Amino acid sequence: MTSRAVLDTSAVLAVVFDEPGAEVVVEYGTSAILSAVSYSEILAKATDRGLPPDEVSRVLASLRYPVVPFDDEHAVVAASFRPSTRHLNCSFADRACLATGLLHRLPVVTADRDWATVDLGVEVVVFREGRPGGRRKGSGNDQ
Repeated sequence: MTSRAVLDTSAVLAVVFDEPGAEVVVEYGTSAILSAVSYSEILAKATDRGLPPDEVSRVLASLRYPVVPFDDEHAVVAASFRPSTRHLNCSFADRACLATGLLHRLPVVTADRDWATVDLGVEVVVFREGRPGGRRKGSGNDQ
């Protein structure tokens, strides 16, 4: 599979640390993209988990995911998601990833199942196996 998609931090960390579902994420290949905000969060969280920063950078470079800048348009869209996602405790990085998906008209690949419960106009693909669901679009029931 080489479908285009936006990868959430959780998806890339699954690949970096060979976690469950990593094989699903790897199938997206280099056609997947990252928000610059997610890229920063990946660096921080991988370092928190014990990888030296230079090793994290090397691993990310080897994955060759293009990094999309977070500009004013992304900022406005991410901020507009705040009221609908506050009850889910979506972080700024989460909303930046979702905004990237919306603006690039691409699905977002994540381990966070809650994202699919809110209709933001972004297709959410949950990559972890062993849980009900999978590829879903937000239902809009929890806005």
